[in-house]
Amino acid sequence: MHAEQVRTLLRVFIHDLHPNEPEPTLPHESTLDDVGVDSMSLVDLLFKVERECDITIPDEALPRIATVGDLVEYVTSQSAGRTRERNGC
Repeated sequence: MHAEQVRTLLRVFIHDLHPNEPEPTLPHESTLDDVGVDSMSLVDLLFKVERECDITIPDEALPRIATVGDLVEYVTSQSAGRTRERNGC
């Protein structure tokens, strides 16, 4: 999966969490909190990413996922070599 596909997926998920706000821009260096993902919504977001991309994000990886870029890179690396058509994953 390409990074832009992951960004698109994250944009949709984050917009679903905050439907009354404009679709978010996701600068690479922005923290997840900066784009509207608090600790409660992070669990939901990660669950959706895992389900849609058919990956597992273990608890040990969470400290390394602080920014949008971190999450994009992690998902991209975990989904490399997998083929799945659903939502670009």
